[in-house]
Amino acid sequence: MTQKHLLETEGLTKEYKGKKVVNNLNITVYEGDVYGFLGPNGAGKSTTIKSIMGLIKPTSGKVIINGYDVHSQREKAIERIGAMVEAPSFYGGLSGYKNLLLMANLYELPKERVNEVLEMVDMTDAANKKVLKYSLGMKQRLGIARAFLNNPNIVILDEPTNGLDPQGIKDIRKLIHDLSKKYGVTFLMSSHILSEIQAVCNRIGIIENGCLRVQGYVDELLNTDEEIIEIHTREEEKTARLLTAMDISMKIDKFESGIRIRLKKGNFQNINKLLVSNEINIENISCKENSLEDYFLNLMEGDKKYA
Repeated sequence: MTQKHLLETEGLTKEYKGKKVVNNLNITVYEGDVYGFLGPNGAGKSTTIKSIMGLIKPTSGKVIINGYDVHSQREKAIERIGAMVEAPSFYGGLSGYKNLLLMANLYELPKERVNEVLEMVDMTDAANKKVLKYSLGMKQRLGIARAFLNNPNIVILDEPTNGLDPQGIKDIRKLIHDLSKKYGVTFLMSSHILSEIQAVCNRIGIIENGCLRVQGYVDELLNTDEEIIEIHTREEEKTARLLTAMDISMKIDKFESGIRIRLKKGNFQNINKLLVSNEINIENISCKENSLEDYFLNLMEGDKKYA
């Protein structure tokens, strides 16, 4: 069954003073996705998001939303899109309800919709409280509520957990998950907190220097049948030779205080026994499943392999 493309970029390119900030970018967001958009600082994420929103015009390429070209059919393209880009701003002296009511009036929406979106983000009890008395987490929730006013089928969130404490991050993560499941809304979200992206997103795209490095389903990219073993030792060369001689398929990398290997689950005890029997001086050895953070850093840093 073919999945419906709600948002896609086709050869999206944006140049500033001859430099390609976004370079021939092709990403696809399917209906029902919670899509994580990742990349290091300066990778071109914000420029891409602004191009998607129609806030800047690309040098070349297209952005298609719900079948409409953002730059030639902008009104139709953004009709069912919601967004919270950067930190949401509100009138501090007005209540959350009145802030949303101002926006609803611009959309010519009934005021009942304000109550609906406040309930969606669990902010009904704080509706009549002045925004200047809101916590940062409450402001983020209100920003998400505002993004839902026009009943969108896709919502773009740029760093929705930025500045929040661990509990606030957890709350926003749960909110995004619940909204996606309950209302069938598709999300495109960027974040620097990779553990949160892994927890809430089913697909990701990673860009670097404006180019797409990888795109796919999180489970498939992380290969959950693998494990990562970190061996903290000063005898790196000898350890690498012993591991290379084993009849096991593995990937061997160097990190700041030892050796990191990626291989099929279930080999930890054999490797530990091998190193002990060969009198390798091990300061610490640990085993963990592959994480999005590991995957991302490995992709960005490149491999430092032993031959």
